[in-house]
Amino acid sequence: MSAFATQWLDLREPADRRARNADLLAAVAHHFSDRTRITVTDLGCGTGATMRALGLHLPARQNWRLVDHDANLVDAIEQRCHGQLPMTQQIDWQPYQANLQDDLEAIMSLPADLVTMSALLDLTSIAWLDRLADSAAAHRRPIYASLIYNGRIIFDPVDPFDAQVLLAFNAHQRRDKGFGHAIGPLASSAVRKRLAARRFNIRGADADWVLNGNDSALQTELVQGCHGAACEQDVLDRHELDRWLMRRLEWARAGQSHVTIGHCDVWAYPPTLETRSRSSSRS
Repeated sequence: MSAFATQWLDLREPADRRARNADLLAAVAHHFSDRTRITVTDLGCGTGATMRALGLHLPARQNWRLVDHDANLVDAIEQRCHGQLPMTQQIDWQPYQANLQDDLEAIMSLPADLVTMSALLDLTSIAWLDRLADSAAAHRRPIYASLIYNGRIIFDPVDPFDAQVLLAFNAHQRRDKGFGHAIGPLASSAVRKRLAARRFNIRGADADWVLNGNDSALQTELVQGCHGAACEQDVLDRHELDRWLMRRLEWARAGQSHVTIGHCDVWAYPPTLETRSRSSSRS
């Protein structure tokens, strides 16, 4: 895992933790409340942030299969999990190196009570979402997908160039991120539609980043990322774009900027045997 990738994940983790929808977290916890043990597969685990955020809400004994393509993630997870996992839970984890594009079906076939992912689905394609939904249905895997970017960014103070930058950034989000043509801001509705077609019980909720003057470092990285993506789209005047960046950086570094970045969380679990029986009797 590159130094930049770990730096970005570390920087965004507090905002991610604040943004996770509390009602959906409670719903996930309630679903497994009658258990004492749970096995979780986390897709695209990065430095293990989902395990750290969700661990407190799950049964006391947990085993996590942390899936990522990066062979260097083990050290990053160990460093960041030391002393940060809840003491009330017994949490064991194992790294699982795999390519989520090539190995999805094999990963989903592994025993798991829950499959999680964070900040992942907007990077994937429609075809990949279909495969995820098919595998979840075939193996009856509940899905908790959090922090799905939905295309909405609100800056305060407002800059006249914000709307144009956002259009270019969201267009860039649809580029291939390693899974084919990315679904980008439509990912939340797309995955819900596909799981609903397979009769999953589904809940979705807003999980927005709300950044203020205390998040100036994260805001700085965010606006630089928006600028870089807009530059790559090559549809805006570069001088205007650079001036937009300077204004936004000045506000962020002065602690005068507030930004809301739209995200959604999705919780979905397969139909119970009773529900399936009723569906079969109606057909």
